[in-house]
Amino acid sequence: MPAHSEAYDVPGNRDLTDAERRARIARYYAPFRDSLASEIARRTDPIIVTIHSFTPVYNGEIRDVEIGILHARDSRLADAMLRSAPNHDVRRNAPYGPKDGVTHTLKEHAVRHGHLNVMIEIRNDLIADEVSQTAMAQTLSGWTGRALQTVGVDACTG
Repeated sequence: MPAHSEAYDVPGNRDLTDAERRARIARYYAPFRDSLASEIARRTDPIIVTIHSFTPVYNGEIRDVEIGILHARDSRLADAMLRSAPNHDVRRNAPYGPKDGVTHTLKEHAVRHGHLNVMIEIRNDLIADEVSQTAMAQTLSGWTGRALQTVGVDACTG
């Protein structure tokens, strides 16, 4: 709950007390975390893939990476994806990585349970409209399916 993000103040996060932070966690984060954990527990050998987007310019720095493949300690799926990267500038743990604290969901719901996992970061100018979103979804779907086959998982049943 940062009070400042990049070049922007976040007034609603300024001067939060510990009690206010705990209340937000209880209202927003805990239900999400618990629901996700419950859904994962219902499945046999779940595979956790999180998808996010990032801005092409951050703190005045241009980010030329197009797609980031992020992982925490378990790099099995990330390695398979990087070996068969599509026609984009794809990089490991870029523009963020574990040191930035962005792999929380992977660590919480996948790594500690031994589930295959990866986080995909897409530069948001590549998914700015419905046509580019559909194209990226198709690219990621095929790419992820091929990577899963590489690690020995049938994408249709895994």
